[in-house]
Amino acid sequence: MSAPAAITEAQLNANRQNAQASTGPRTPEGKQRTRLNGIRHGLTGQTVLMPHEDQKAFERHTRLIVDSYHPATDTERALAKAIANDQWRLNRARAIEENIFALGQLNNPVELEDADERTLNALTQAQTFLTDAKEIGLLSLYEGRIHRNLQRNIAELNRLQAERRAVQAAALEDALLLAQQALAEGRTYDPSHDFPAHLGFAFSSHEITRQLDRRNRLQQARALQNPRNSQRKAA
Repeated sequence: MSAPAAITEAQLNANRQNAQASTGPRTPEGKQRTRLNGIRHGLTGQTVLMPHEDQKAFERHTRLIVDSYHPATDTERALAKAIANDQWRLNRARAIEENIFALGQLNNPVELEDADERTLNALTQAQTFLTDAKEIGLLSLYEGRIHRNLQRNIAELNRLQAERRAVQAAALEDALLLAQQALAEGRTYDPSHDFPAHLGFAFSSHEITRQLDRRNRLQQARALQNPRNSQRKAA
């Protein structure tokens, strides 16, 4: 296969001029099409279209929820994103339901002589429910499915994180024991030999030393709170 031809300076200049000349859609039709911005998810490659304002709110919503779960693996991160997506959809379904009743107040107001505003609003809501019962029922079904899926994802993420933390705690305990033994023997301990980073236990020597110091200080503090136990151990 022959090597690609080099790009000349003239071609580069022409490309720069073409880029500067492109200012995006100018016609009303073109601007209308660009009102919907695509969000491309790196994991699936799928594109979700939504108005520009909603896109910013969705990205902020997703970031806050994902960060609140502190995912440490790709699986945990995917579950956290799924939780954020389901919560967004659930919020949207609830907003649609409220908007259905708001439209009923505008399009199908109940008129009744000598009735106060509160009564008229209540009757209009009832009339809206009867008129749009099918749509409201489908929306309730939609909400129920999203809520169940949301709860399943939350439970699964909590389970995975609890297992990971338990395994990490056990590994840290082993690392502390090995470091304590090395210290007693006058050796320098490198936890990366026993706990390589690719296994998910990236313990540094500084972290192990800090944890050992914390453990020793806690033992001293407990001994001061329980002098009788300390004396019994000494005896």
